[in-house]
Amino acid sequence: MVDLKEKILKNKDKFLNTAVTYKIFTPELLEFLGNEITTAPASTMKSLHGAFPGGLVEHILKTTKYAIGINETLPTDLKISKTSLIKTCFLHQIGKTYLYKWCESEWHRNNQGKMYEYNEDLISMKIGERSAYYALKYGVELSEEEFQSIINYDKSEEDKQSRWYCSTLSTILKQANELAIIEEKNNQNDGQ
Repeated sequence: MVDLKEKILKNKDKFLNTAVTYKIFTPELLEFLGNEITTAPASTMKSLHGAFPGGLVEHILKTTKYAIGINETLPTDLKISKTSLIKTCFLHQIGKTYLYKWCESEWHRNNQGKMYEYNEDLISMKIGERSAYYALKYGVELSEEEFQSIINYDKSEEDKQSRWYCSTLSTILKQANELAIIEEKNNQNDGQ
């Protein structure tokens, strides 16, 4: 089994090398995200997915893998450019970078699996909204489809506009994100 520190470093290298190759982050955004992007969890609870240091980047990489796979199966007229697809996947959850902080209660960690809590110093926003805010604030240019995909990926099924009037990119991102979560939960259940 891979050591957690080794896993974080391997994912960090892959994440940053891909980000450089596809020119995803501005220097300002990278500076803002700092090392925290590579050590942030993807969720708060063990029963969810990625509730460990580095869980966020691992989830982003898996989402990207599934998005590329889905895109390759589409007819040519529906395919999304690989650059736009990877950019959107890499940005869609950067809003989680400072969202969670370590749960200080040993009882909650041991008995409920609550590894992290919400950082209540932040103004309440959906993850997609915060992610798009960070990207735009730090100079990342987003197309209309990229912006829509990022802010809509985590909206509920009841939000008819985000469900029925979304772009192909938005649909791919939602499906890839869900598949990554399923894989992560299966790996967690298998003890991996």
